[in-house]
Amino acid sequence: MTTFELGIGNAWLLSLPFFVLVTFPAMTRKDLVKRMSDMTGYTRGERFLTIAASIAPYPFMLTTIWVPFTSSRPLLYLGLLVSMLGMALAAASLKVIMSAPPNTLFTTGPYRFSRNPLYVSATVVFIGICLATADIVLAGYLVLAVLLQHFMILAEERVCRLKHGEPFDRYVRLVPRYLVVF
Repeated sequence: MTTFELGIGNAWLLSLPFFVLVTFPAMTRKDLVKRMSDMTGYTRGERFLTIAASIAPYPFMLTTIWVPFTSSRPLLYLGLLVSMLGMALAAASLKVIMSAPPNTLFTTGPYRFSRNPLYVSATVVFIGICLATADIVLAGYLVLAVLLQHFMILAEERVCRLKHGEPFDRYVRLVPRYLVVF
């Protein structure tokens, strides 16, 4: 029988810093939790998808407790680099969110290049973890989580369009949903 033992060779070493990075602001600023979880104007289906997408990263991160890093040094180092870039993007995105007045569009910092840099950053971190572990199960789960996230983003955009009107439409024309052309 195998016993569970946390080891430094497991991918939780990448998940834990990301988890702390994205949850610490919410723990210190209750107004952010309220603003980021507001689903006013969402349909029942959009609420369901938003809740599912919001929960989806946690099983991924929890699973990394048991997933060791790959023995392939190039893949491991690439994964570490990609994860660190994702965490830097997440930190920059959170800085914008924390400093923006309520009910305003986020259009500065990373939001100049992506309408959803916080979601992009999470995906980048998780791609880095998938590379650093070379784990196909994590990669498959990531695909599912990204699909859920996409539908959540579509709901957010619909509500932002209703709430902000032409300024949001102008922002949509200028800034891609994810990165570059997407």
